[in-house]
Amino acid sequence: MRRLLLDSPDLVRKRPGTKAFEYHIDCLPEQTREIIKHRHYKSLIAQAPAQPVDESVKRGCAIKSRDELAIMRQCPALLERKVQALNDHQKQIADARMMLAQEVIRLQQAGMTRIAAVTFIVEESKVGTLPEALQRAATLANAKTKRAAPGKGWAKAACRNG
Repeated sequence: MRRLLLDSPDLVRKRPGTKAFEYHIDCLPEQTREIIKHRHYKSLIAQAPAQPVDESVKRGCAIKSRDELAIMRQCPALLERKVQALNDHQKQIADARMMLAQEVIRLQQAGMTRIAAVTFIVEESKVGTLPEALQRAATLANAKTKRAAPGKGWAKAACRNG
């Protein structure tokens, strides 16, 4: 390996305190680099699951436009009223989405692009290999409900209601 890198001394360095040398990841074949990166990102997600979002961040998620955001900053009572209007399920969905967004940010800080981080989490979610808390958040964040096919289920509901 050292002979191959004689032209590129910036890709090899002596490990401090030992006789060993460290080689830059760019010395490896592309496929090997991708496998190492994937393992690294998986271990990063598994290390410390995202913590629940604090109240101030949750409130910021409900805001849709910049103008509305400016008004809410000037009058927190409006923001509080808007958050209180959400039901518990909507708040849980927002919390789950925020947890996933935090994981995307963590992966970005580790060197991934935003699109790659989102794709990584989506793919891991589909396979079911995310840590348990993140897997639950991904399922909840989809906010899909099973709806009866048109015409089905309506008769029973009508009978019960009178």
